[in-house]
Amino acid sequence: MSEEIKEIVAARGISEVVHFTSNHGLVGSLQVGSVVSRRQLPAEKHLAYIAAPTSATRREAEAYFDKNEDWLDFVNLSISEINTSYFNFASKKWHVTGDRWWAILAFSPDILSHDGVYFATTNNIYEHVSRQSDANGLQSLFSQTVRRKVSWTAFRRDRADNLPTCEQAEVLYPKRLSLNHLEKVYVQNGDDYDLVSGWLNYYKRPNVQVVIDAAKFDGQPN
Repeated sequence: MSEEIKEIVAARGISEVVHFTSNHGLVGSLQVGSVVSRRQLPAEKHLAYIAAPTSATRREAEAYFDKNEDWLDFVNLSISEINTSYFNFASKKWHVTGDRWWAILAFSPDILSHDGVYFATTNNIYEHVSRQSDANGLQSLFSQTVRRKVSWTAFRRDRADNLPTCEQAEVLYPKRLSLNHLEKVYVQNGDDYDLVSGWLNYYKRPNVQVVIDAAKFDGQPN
């Protein structure tokens, strides 16, 4: 980890970078050993049947969207807590039938200093998002105010030190994120715990801890 990013992580008590996924996405990631970007999914043929994307469409694919980078070729993560707004849409509006349930993958904060990582001050699809790499980009997530849309601003106020000012702030990780950096999987109940523990054993990930914590799925909205 670069010294500047390491200092920010230590000063703010950032212990994990998180990504929520379905049970299908978790199994698919375990099969290939990585969480892969939306753009990478077609290349992983067996993932097409397992790791269905969380949402059917993404604005990043539209012609009008900023094309400085291929944003569909990044894995979307959050610092410390999940994007509750997006999770609620995914779990309560888009995917309310079938056998899908949810897990949160928690990665080492060391990944924040990897090459090609961007920091987005709010949801990457919002019009006033600011994206930047390196320590300045990470620090920008903790500004006193963060504009989301024309008349919608997030304020720092009493947010915990390890939480970005906007709960929809993103860490954009290029192409694929190796599960070698995975430290924990959060689940909501004992049944999910048993399943995930079995999968981790099968895919030889014995050092990954499984934690039952239903409150973790509430995030820290603002």
